[in-house]
Amino acid sequence: MSFPFLCTAVGNALISFYTKCGYTEEAYHTFSMIPRKDLISWNSIFDAFGEKRHHSKFIDLLHWMLRVRIRPDSVTMLTIIRFCVSLSRVEKVKEIHNYSIRTGSLLSDIALTVGNAILDAYSKCGNMEYANKMFQNLSEKRNLVTCNSLISGYVGLGSHHDANIIFSGMSETDLTTWNLMVWVYAENDCPEQALKLFHALQARGMKPNMVTIMSLLPVCTQMASVHLLSQCHGYIIRSFLKDLHLEVALLDAYAKCGLIGHAYKIFQLSADKDLVMFAAMIGGYAMHGMSEEALWIFSHMLKLGIQPDHIILTSILSACSHTGRVDEGLKIFYSVEELHGMKLTLVQYACVVDLLARGGRISEAYSLVNSLPIEANANLWGTLLGACKTHHEVEFGRIVANQLFKIEANK
Repeated sequence: MSFPFLCTAVGNALISFYTKCGYTEEAYHTFSMIPRKDLISWNSIFDAFGEKRHHSKFIDLLHWMLRVRIRPDSVTMLTIIRFCVSLSRVEKVKEIHNYSIRTGSLLSDIALTVGNAILDAYSKCGNMEYANKMFQNLSEKRNLVTCNSLISGYVGLGSHHDANIIFSGMSETDLTTWNLMVWVYAENDCPEQALKLFHALQARGMKPNMVTIMSLLPVCTQMASVHLLSQCHGYIIRSFLKDLHLEVALLDAYAKCGLIGHAYKIFQLSADKDLVMFAAMIGGYAMHGMSEEALWIFSHMLKLGIQPDHIILTSILSACSHTGRVDEGLKIFYSVEELHGMKLTLVQYACVVDLLARGGRISEAYSLVNSLPIEANANLWGTLLGACKTHHEVEFGRIVANQLFKIEANK
């Protein structure tokens, strides 16, 4: 459908409609038909192209808008900042930050909104030096969002000390704040502190949500606390928290706590099994040396038409290696490229070398290492050397040891 011209209001509505339906080219065509584009027109078209895959088009539109001297408002600025984050390009965030300073956006009534967005963008791009400077610049205006954004940045870097400094100085907190703090301590192997914070948020009358429980599940595995894990599971059921990511995390936690039967029940009851859930279940069985069960889940996944990824393939090869299932492991190994069209990784080659070596097939393992399309590392030769010792293959042992010495000498 084409129009000789469009009135601005109708054109803007059409751009919004096409954008929501995912028709970016149609949105752009409509935009070009509007003779008098207003700020809503520009914001709508930026929204249409504000994804990473439309990088060049978005930049072209931005330059066009600046050439015709349309002054961005807070909506425009926020869209541009989100786009910079999607590219993970901190230099682009710096550009929009400089533009905000030049145009006085950080001194106007939208200063806090734009300032918080810039701070958050720096945090997500991992530049905490600039995020912290922005935080200091907003000292008189900062709010809960400002503090949460900075804490989130420190969480992303695993810096629980810096996160706690900001947290301790906050006069106002919300559940997001507490979730971030529980998460950063859990992810940095500080389960006692994470659990203490969890109890503190409950004492304040806050109701844990899905994110809270997701943050707490690693604590259960770090403390090997089946009791705490059962409490989390019970809370999930009572609170009707339904989410596939939460199910996978719970399954993984049960497997790591040694309750593989409970993990399988969660797997069975899940209505929407995806690749991540299959990976968690296969990994759980592999962790417990239950290769037969892992192979069954793997076979079931393939029958459903779900293609494996490298994580699943590594887990299943490792399971076969540790239980001596040489033939099954080799069959999967050769299927990676032939059937699934994936390039084998060095870790997967190491699994197969270990598989052959454990089975006493030293000459095959040696031939495989020598024929690799990528250079074998010290771990591969070390695995083979250990197998030579176990199976008393003295001659092969000398050859492998020489290869290992060469690698060490070249470091």
